[in-house]
Amino acid sequence: MGDKAGRLSYKVYNQVAVNEEIFAYLKQIREENDPRKTNLRLFAKAYDGMEWNGGWSIPALNIFQVLQPYILVRGDFDQLASRVVKIEGERLSNCTELVFANHVDLPFAGTVKINAFHGEEVISTRFRGDHHEVSLDDSVIKFQESSDESRLHVIASNGDRFSPPYVENWITEAMTFVTARLVYPRMTIRHFEKDALVFVRATPKSTESGMPPPFSGGRDTHDAFWKAFCAYLSNCKSAQQFEPLEMTKGFSELCLASKGALQGFLISLSVYIEFCVNLIFSPSEASTTEEDEYKKKVEDLVQHVSGWDRDDTIRDRAKGLLSMLYTPSLPNRMDVLVNEGVITETQKKVWKKARPYLAHGNLIDFKREEEFWHIRNHLISMVYRLMLRIVRYRGLVLDYDGSKFGHVPYDWKDSIESKT
Repeated sequence: MGDKAGRLSYKVYNQVAVNEEIFAYLKQIREENDPRKTNLRLFAKAYDGMEWNGGWSIPALNIFQVLQPYILVRGDFDQLASRVVKIEGERLSNCTELVFANHVDLPFAGTVKINAFHGEEVISTRFRGDHHEVSLDDSVIKFQESSDESRLHVIASNGDRFSPPYVENWITEAMTFVTARLVYPRMTIRHFEKDALVFVRATPKSTESGMPPPFSGGRDTHDAFWKAFCAYLSNCKSAQQFEPLEMTKGFSELCLASKGALQGFLISLSVYIEFCVNLIFSPSEASTTEEDEYKKKVEDLVQHVSGWDRDDTIRDRAKGLLSMLYTPSLPNRMDVLVNEGVITETQKKVWKKARPYLAHGNLIDFKREEEFWHIRNHLISMVYRLMLRIVRYRGLVLDYDGSKFGHVPYDWKDSIESKT
């Protein structure tokens, strides 16, 4: 059994015969709680003939049913899988289909006309977006919402370096970013020519988040929404890894922290901003001329200290301390990003003011609570600017001007391009 979200539950009737050996084993795993002894595998055939397999690691049962010939076993597990032979005429092949069981508010370009009738008389007509299509290199990704708006089907054709099992994770990562919600597909279907692999998986029951999404539902941000989605998806594709990007993991943690106390959320925002800044200046990005000169000066200083020969122990300790200077100053890196238009001077100042205060464990003074909400909004805008810079997106960006959120043009300058 399973609902729209959560784990899948099971009951196994009349399958485990009670004997002394089984009773002793079940009693032992209840007392020791050793997962190596409780991981079990499920093989089952449904009433329609489909064969499923899955697993669980928590058989729950009443061991006092010793007077019964069989034990009723029940519990929960995270995934069911099945390989299904396709019927003749099935059109889908060489693609991956994701089914999201929650309503995901996406700005669809394709609309459907809905009439309400009283008898044969049309009493109202409305239009709503229910489908969309985007291209990513040689792949096409189609979005289709169900008529009752309870499910979203996403079908992505396989392409060069864009195939299962990776594509299902990458699409989920990109959707998590553009919706600022922890969304996961309830069902994943890997369509092949003659059969398909079907997975039904546990998903969070709540996808609520205190993070405002990077784009509103207005028509003026539709194009920017899908452009950012494809930019993030391209970044996942270029990494070619099954595990989520570190950037995605950090953003997911932000979404979770946003539902908690303001203090914890501010700390999470400030730390994630540091991570994003350093990621922009990672070895994959060319360093600036100023940083190259800075490193040369540090190297000269280290060489100078190396020539000091009065005490080897003190000299080696000094060289170890000087090695920390190789890490450039984060505020200096932010200055570069301000000059390039990635972040604003106001956002940098807000971060520099809030970061040391939060880092030293100071509690929010609720007499100044309104000020901290303004800090929160500036840091949220800063997060989105940095993330969009990492995926090399240009377009509209969410920005907080001190009174409200809005969307402004975002066309950062790349120091790499400027040098060439």
